[in-house]
Amino acid sequence: MALQQPILNPSIPFNGPIFGGLSERKMILIQGCVLFPAKRFTVNLVCMNGDIAFHFNPRFDEGNVIVCNTKEGGCWGPEERTSKMLFQPGVSFEVIINIRNHGYQVSINGNHFLDYRHRLSMHLVQTLQISGDISLSCVSFSGGLAPPPYAPPPYNATPPMNNYGGMMVCSPATPFYAALSGRFIPSCKITVAGSMPFCADKFHVNLKNTLTGNIALHINPRLKEGALVRNSFINGAWGTEERRVAFLPFSSGQAFHMEITYLKNCYQVTVNGRLRFKYFHRLPPCQVDQLEIAGDVNLSCVQY
Repeated sequence: MALQQPILNPSIPFNGPIFGGLSERKMILIQGCVLFPAKRFTVNLVCMNGDIAFHFNPRFDEGNVIVCNTKEGGCWGPEERTSKMLFQPGVSFEVIINIRNHGYQVSINGNHFLDYRHRLSMHLVQTLQISGDISLSCVSFSGGLAPPPYAPPPYNATPPMNNYGGMMVCSPATPFYAALSGRFIPSCKITVAGSMPFCADKFHVNLKNTLTGNIALHINPRLKEGALVRNSFINGAWGTEERRVAFLPFSSGQAFHMEITYLKNCYQVTVNGRLRFKYFHRLPPCQVDQLEIAGDVNLSCVQY
């Protein structure tokens, strides 16, 4: 049975079904960016009858608090508030909601943030709703019970592109390796979603050939240097580095969403929805047969 595919760059407000519903150890990943200026945004887990089992609501216009609640029978319950605000206007974020039998565990940018005990059965939840002053780059679901062999009607999201190979790995360990042989063709895209932990220095993403050790594309964010290094490793030697970038789109403690697109004459790389650089081929892309990711990075989802 097919997994529910990641939803890339969906519009706001977002309203989408959760295939198979919720179950123990299911995970919901939400990556995006808080708009500037921002008042508030909302993530709701909604039941078939309209009740809201879990309401997650950062409010910048109310003293920078995060409000959690449940709405049953048209009435809100008692609020659970925290004044520890981990979101910032203009900054990218990653929220992970882990489903547990006792409640919802919420992590922000790779760090556990709160637990919210169930007031309504998680098995009643069928829909994820997201609205407010944010943009979204990725919404994905993993773990839990297997989804049904059929899919509900499509929702207001950009459908999975045909140029993805169809392989998706959620929350993989690093270093991460994936075979690309037979998958890496023109217009193919690779998506890497994750975050750099606090006190991180650097990580790398390599497109390489396993037989020769050659690296067609080496992407290497270096926070201490403030550089986004690109290079190729050919016949045992590194080539000339490319470093120029208008803005370093990676920072410690913050989430990122990177897409690498194989074009005829170059690789095009976007981070958090914006084009950051093009890297013209130094090796024939047909030689690439492996994806490698390692260093100071926590991976949420890799699709290729």
